[in-house]
Amino acid sequence: MILDWYDRRVVELHLNFHIFNSFPIPDPGESHPVRERVVEIAGRLAAVDERFAEWAVEVGVPVGSANDEAVKQDLICELDACVANLYGLDEDDLAVVYETFSETVDYSDRLAAVLTHFRNLHDGA
Repeated sequence: MILDWYDRRVVELHLNFHIFNSFPIPDPGESHPVRERVVEIAGRLAAVDERFAEWAVEVGVPVGSANDEAVKQDLICELDACVANLYGLDEDDLAVVYETFSETVDYSDRLAAVLTHFRNLHDGA
């Protein structure tokens, strides 16, 4: 969501590799605990069925562990919180992202869930 929000500020109609390659992507290093959590969450969200079994083993996640919709949505919110942390955002920055992401969709519930994960991340740091 964070990178999508950023690209909406830069791209109007067409995204190409020249524009995409200029986007800021955090690189915290391989042993960063939040980076490791991002990999785990993304892996769980992607490994939806047995077609991804071999890949899931490589990433170290179980297949189908995010197939329950409530679990999936919670993981997405945690992923957003982790990515915001890697970008160095704070709670005010997150509010701007979610409040300005769309003129037609209310993301206040998602923001609340992301902020809960964001605060837990900082409390555990």
